[in-house]
Amino acid sequence: MRLTYAQWVLMRDHIVAQLPEEACGLIGGVGHEARLVLPVTNELHSPVRFRMLPQEQLEAFLRFEEAGLELIGIFHSHPYGPVTPSPTDMAEWMYADVKSLIWAPRLGLWSARAFIMEASVFQERPLIVELATGAPA
Repeated sequence: MRLTYAQWVLMRDHIVAQLPEEACGLIGGVGHEARLVLPVTNELHSPVRFRMLPQEQLEAFLRFEEAGLELIGIFHSHPYGPVTPSPTDMAEWMYADVKSLIWAPRLGLWSARAFIMEASVFQERPLIVELATGAPA
């Protein structure tokens, strides 16, 4: 998955603003390129689980449709780690060909990793964040 630095910052800022709860949102794009990142409220307000507020999720899907984008990713945070899918993430994943972008703090900084479900197992995939110059970070 390829993100711009601005998209990276938008997700990170949303995640930090929701602490100590898990934060979540949707990523619309074309192919592997993100075009629109939309934070969504975690209706569970839990530090260990998320469920997107249905009305906001629907509104995000409509915005993607209007912009000619597909759902290419779902992001959420693990405020206390790890930066890998949890057993709950694995059990509740419903989106084939959609990446799961998981954020967690490491050494005082937030980092993220991308995964995709294949044969009932999450496999890590490359995550590229482009700097303002267009060069990958």
